[in-house]
Amino acid sequence: MPVQYHVLAADYDGTLARDGYVAESTVDSLRRLRETGRKLILVTGRRLEPVLELFPHVSLFDRIVAENGALLFDSSSGEETQLAEAPPAEFVHALRERGVSRLETGRCIVATWQPFETISLEVIHEFGLDLQIIFNKDAVMLLPSGVNKASGLAKALHQLGFSPHNVVAVGDAENDVAMMRSCSVAAAVDNALPSVKEMADIVLTKPRGAGVEELIERIIEGDLAEMRERADQRLTIGSTLDGRPFAIPGHNQSVLVTGGPGGGKSKFAISVLELLSQRGQQFCVIDPEGDYQGLEESITLGTAERAPDVEEVIGVLEQPDDHCVVSFFGIEKQDRPEYFNKLFRALAELRSRTGRPHWIIVDEAHYAAPKDWQPATMWSGDELSGIIFITAYHDEISPAVLNRVDWIISIAKEPQSAIEACCEIMGESVPEFPPSPEFLEHGALAWSREINRPTWFSRLAPNGNSQRHQHSYYEGDMDAALQFVFRGPEEKLSLASANLKEFIKTAEGVDDDTWTYHLRRHDYSNWFREIIKDNELAAAIEDIERTQDHSPEVSRELIANQIHDRFKPRW
Repeated sequence: MPVQYHVLAADYDGTLARDGYVAESTVDSLRRLRETGRKLILVTGRRLEPVLELFPHVSLFDRIVAENGALLFDSSSGEETQLAEAPPAEFVHALRERGVSRLETGRCIVATWQPFETISLEVIHEFGLDLQIIFNKDAVMLLPSGVNKASGLAKALHQLGFSPHNVVAVGDAENDVAMMRSCSVAAAVDNALPSVKEMADIVLTKPRGAGVEELIERIIEGDLAEMRERADQRLTIGSTLDGRPFAIPGHNQSVLVTGGPGGGKSKFAISVLELLSQRGQQFCVIDPEGDYQGLEESITLGTAERAPDVEEVIGVLEQPDDHCVVSFFGIEKQDRPEYFNKLFRALAELRSRTGRPHWIIVDEAHYAAPKDWQPATMWSGDELSGIIFITAYHDEISPAVLNRVDWIISIAKEPQSAIEACCEIMGESVPEFPPSPEFLEHGALAWSREINRPTWFSRLAPNGNSQRHQHSYYEGDMDAALQFVFRGPEEKLSLASANLKEFIKTAEGVDDDTWTYHLRRHDYSNWFREIIKDNELAAAIEDIERTQDHSPEVSRELIANQIHDRFKPRW
C-alpha cells in the first residue's frame, strides 16, 4: 500500500524532551523513522540557540521551526529564514521598565512567563503593535499576528515539497494546537493538556518521548492505516436516497466512472475536483478534450499544437499548492498511450516520494490505456491507487486497469448493465442490485469490490461554470450519432459535420433552401441543446431562428459568430 504519511512534525518541550533533554531511545526511534525515507520537522516555541545547545542530533530533522513559527532553520545548510518582523527595541525596553522579568528575545519572539501577560498586553496597546499573546502552559510568547506553529510548519513543508495532508503532528500544549489542526493526523502524548487530548485524533498511552516512540512504531508498522477510515478522510461525492452523505475512501482507491457520451461524467469529475481544491488536496487531470480548461487554481499545460512536456508537468506538481491540467488535445490518439505511460511513470515516482498529487483524473481513459495495450499490464495496484478513470467505453479500456479498480460509479442510461459488464470483464460475481428509484436528480449507481453491494446516490454537481467539451466539439471527431447532418427539405443530402468547425464550413456551402429548412425547424438550436448540452448557446441560436427578416447569409453569419465566441480555442 502506498505511503500516505511522509512527514512527522514534533514539538520539543513536553513532547520529545523532558526538562530540555531527549532520551536516547527517542533519538533511536527518530533515526529509524528517517531510515524509512520519511522526513522530520521539529516545531518549537524555543529560540533556536538553546535547542542547538541542548539537542546534539538536530541533523535528524530536515527543518527546525523555532520561535513558535517565526524562524525557519535548515539543519543541513545552517541557513536561517526569518518569517516575521522583530518588534522594536523600544517595546522590549518598555516591558523591562514595567517590571516584566525573565524576559527573553529572539529574532522575532519576545517571551516571558505568567503572570506578566496582562502588563505585556497593556504595553502592546500603548505602542499600537500588531502582536498576539500565545500561551504554552506557564510560558507567555509575544509574536506578530498570524505567526504560530501552523504558519511556520507550512513554510517548512513548502520548502520540502510536502502537503499538510501527508503530515502527522504530535504535541502536548496550547501552542501546539494550531499545528496539529493543520495536519492530516494530530497526536497527543499522554502528558498533554486535557484540551489538547480532546482535539487529537490519536492519544498516545505514554508521556513525552516514550509517547513519540509509540507513535513512530505505529507509523512504521502500518502508516496509521486506521486513520483513513475517519469521516473527514473520506471523499463525499453525493448523497444517498435518504439524504445522508455518500463517501468513498479518500486514499489508496482506484475508481472507474462510466456512462454514455454527454451523460455528465466530466461535470461529475469537475465537482470532485472542486471538492479536492476546497480540501487543499493536489490533483492532476489528463484532459483529452478540453473539458477542464480554465479550472480555478490550476495550471494548464499543452495546446492544440504542442504536447505538454512531462518534465514541465512534474515541475508544476512539485509545488504542493499547484494543480495541473495536462491537455492531450495536441497528441494524436494513437500516440496517447505511449505518452500517458511516460507521464504515469513520472507521476508514480513523484507520488512515492511526496504522496502527491493526491488524486489523478484520467478522462477518456480508453485513449490512455486501450484494451490491448500491453504496457498497462506492468502498472502495479499501488501505482493505480488514487486515480479516477473516466470513460464512455468501459469495454475498450485495458483489463489490467479494470482488474485493479476498487469502485465503479455508473451514470449510464442503464447503470446496472454497465456495472454487470464491468464485473464480467473483471471476473467478479454480478451483484444483486437495489430497486431503481423513480426519480433521482443527478442519479448514479456505485459498486465497491470490497462491499459488493451497489448503492444509488445523487452525485455532486459543479459549483462553478463547468467547461464545455469545447476543443473536441470544435475540432475533434464527434461520434457519428452525435454529428449534425444537413439533409434538406426532401432529404436529398446527407452532409455530416464531425465537429463545429466542419458545421460552419458545411453551412457556408449548402444551398439557401437547405440552410433555411433546418433553420425554420429549429434543428440548429435543438442540436446545441440536446447534443452539445449548451442551453445558453441554444437559446441564442433559437432567437436567430425565430427572427423572420434575416436573410440566409445573415443568419449563417450570426450563428457562426455565436459558435466562434463560445467554442473557438483561444490559444
